[in-house]
Formats: sequence, structure tokens, C-alpha cells
Amino acid sequence: MDFRKRKTFVLGLFLLLIVAAFATGAITETVTAQTTQQAAPAQPTPKAEVKTSSLYSGEITPMSPNECGRCHSSIYTLIKNEGGKHQIECVKCHTKYHAYSPVKQNWDQIMPKCQECHGLFHGQKFPVCAQCHGEPHAPKKQITASAELAKACGDCHTKVSTELQQNPSKHTLVACGMCHHDKHGYIPSCMECHKPHSADQTVKDCLACHPVHKPLMISYGETVKNDVCGGCHTQVLQKIKSTVSKHGQVACVKCHHSKHKYVPQCQECHGQPHGEVVLKKFPNCLQCHIDVHDLPAKGK
Repeated sequence: MDFRKRKTFVLGLFLLLIVAAFATGAITETVTAQTTQQAAPAQPTPKAEVKTSSLYSGEITPMSPNECGRCHSSIYTLIKNEGGKHQIECVKCHTKYHAYSPVKQNWDQIMPKCQECHGLFHGQKFPVCAQCHGEPHAPKKQITASAELAKACGDCHTKVSTELQQNPSKHTLVACGMCHHDKHGYIPSCMECHKPHSADQTVKDCLACHPVHKPLMISYGETVKNDVCGGCHTQVLQKIKSTVSKHGQVACVKCHHSKHKYVPQCQECHGQPHGEVVLKKFPNCLQCHIDVHDLPAKGK
């Protein structure tokens, strides 16, 4: 091989080596990068942050009645409608709540005691409040009308008991529960036992004359109608209605004023209608006028 060809060959071989060296470096970098990528740990995908701090950032305060009522809705409604003075914060009485354990059987320990606020309100004779006040959330309006309660009415209603004993009547012989039945505080209609004096008579009309616990202490006003009196005094009422005398135009209470069974003197209205001679001979008006409810009169 001549010198020129040899030079060309060597030059070509040199260029080939250079190209091979560049190719080898590029491959190495690619493999290294791939290896690095495979060896690097996978980065986790960011998750949405759960915001819990605001739920527990506030201060704990005692539960309000509205909050208690979300679960105890029937009790809340009962107190709202009939609670009376017990319309207070639930936690004032229920200082321990959501603490009952069937294992411990600690119901009596966690339930509030009436005496803590009221003491023995009705004295030593009535230490167990729930015997009468069966529903503490409506302590007055849902008192149980039991036989046990009926025995002790006079211990609380002393004025009524005294009236009945000091003014004997058939009402004195009747047990309280016979009239005030069904529930405590029930006010009966007089017509449950008694017939009315007139067709249009109301309970208000009854009470205008008869105090219910001393019914024989009858009193009345000037507006009482004759028909009311006639409920008992039927024969007298018929005479007054049928008479042609002026007494038929007079209300019973006009003469029988002041109090029941009051018998007036004729002179209260008529003064001295006759002369001295007649009055001396007939001092009693009824000797001639016979029946004040049906006087002898012209046209009879």
C-alpha cells in the first residue's frame, strides 16, 4: 500500500473511532438517566386537605334547651306548653346526663331530686313528690288524680276543707274525687250532678248564688231572674206567673233581698196603707190579703 492510501485509511479509522466514542457517551447518558428515574422514589399525589380545625376550635358550653330538644323533642314540647316555672335550662336540674349505664344501674344516682330545689314543699307527710307530680316536666298540669291523692286534698287545699266542714251540706259528704275526677285541677259542671233551675242556666249562674263548697250559704244579686228561684220554689213561681196582681210584675229578689229565705215585711214597700182603726183590728196584712204571691185582685 502506498503512502497516500495508508494516510487515507488511518484518517478514516480515526474519524470512525471519534464517532464511536460520541455514540457510546450518548447511550451511557440515556441509560444513566433512565436508571436514575427508576431508582428515584415515586412522589405521592397531593390530597385535598381535610379542614377539621374549625370544628373543634370553639369553647365547650353547657347544652341549651334547644340542643337537648333535638333528641328529646317530646319533653321539649311538654315543657314549652305546660312546664310553668320549670321552663328553665335543662342542665340546671340534669347536671349529669348521657351517663346512664345498664351495667351500673345508676338511674337513681343521675336523676335530679325535687328536694334539691323545693325541699319538702308539702312537709314530712309528702316526701315522695312523684306520687302526685308524676310528670316533672309539667309539674302542675299533669298531677295524677289517684286514690292516694284524693285522701290528702285537704292538706294542700286547707281553705276549701275548712269551708266544707264549717258549712255542712251534702257536698261535705262527697269525696273530692267524685267531682274533681279524671285529673287534678278539673273543674266540673254543676249539671253533672244537679238539674239546672232553668233551661238556659249556666254554671256561672249557679255560682252567682251557690258558693260551691258551702252551697247552702246562698246569696244573689238584683239581676237574678224569677225562673232561677222557681227551680226550687216551683209552686210560688206558678202563682207569680199567673196572678193578675201587681206582685206578678215584681222580681223575687226585690222583696227577698239581702239573703236567701229573707221574709220581708209588707210595710217595707207599702208603708201604712190603712188607717189606725183598720190596722188595729187587722194587724197582720195576711188576714185579708191571704197569699202575697197571689193577692186578691180585681179581675180574678
